[in-house]
Amino acid sequence: MNIKGGLNIATLTVLKFNTPRGAEDALAVVEDLSKRQLITLQDAAIVSWPEGKKRSQRQAN
Repeated sequence: MNIKGGLNIATLTVLKFNTPRGAEDALAVVEDLSKRQLITLQDAAIVSWPEGKKRSQRQAN
């Protein structure tokens, strides 16, 4: 985020979805907004935690 006068502020947004597919669909929308220069997207990742597993599964984009 760039505020008048050139000050940059970092923003971290975390969203939770009921399914990995919901997260994938949301990421596709955010990436489209970025391509259309409506938002600035610097990095994105999907982290899923399968039930009963001790480790997460991460998909970086």
